[in-house]
Parts: sequence; structure tokens; C-alpha cells
Amino acid sequence: MWDCEAYGAEGTEIGALCFFADRGERVCGSQAECQRAMAAERGRIFVRINEKAVDGDQAAIYLADKFARPDQLLGGGGEVEDNDPA
Repeated sequence: MWDCEAYGAEGTEIGALCFFADRGERVCGSQAECQRAMAAERGRIFVRINEKAVDGDQAAIYLADKFARPDQLLGGGGEVEDNDPA
């Protein structure tokens, strides 16, 4: 078995096996399917964050500043931007 890309090994330990399923269940039939599904979900969320940011939503503006690429979302492995003034 594989770890869900969104939850990782820590999620597996507590039964979070699949981002798209209830606890203890899986929807994805393989690791490759998990990777494709999560890449699509990251893209969907990234687009939505940016749409809301353009509309002036303050939370979305903050998120758009933090997440410059879809791979930074939901366990995608991309490093998150630290644009906070020190």
C-alpha cells in the first residue's frame, strides 16, 4: 500500500488513507491514480484561490501570496513561500 499524497505517512497511521474517501477507505486504486487525482485537485484549488483573490477576498489574497504554484498545496512537495516581513 501507499501513503496518500495529501496526508502522507502520518495520515496513514491514523487511518487517513485517501483524500477523496472516508477515514479508513480508499478511492484511488493505485499510487499513480492517487498522484493524478491529487495533481488535478491541487490545480482546481489553485485556480479557485486565484479567482477569489482577484475578486478581493482577503483570505484568498493571503493564500495566493503563500502558494505561488499548485504543487505547494495538499502535500504536493513544493516549498511554501514565506513572504511575511521579518
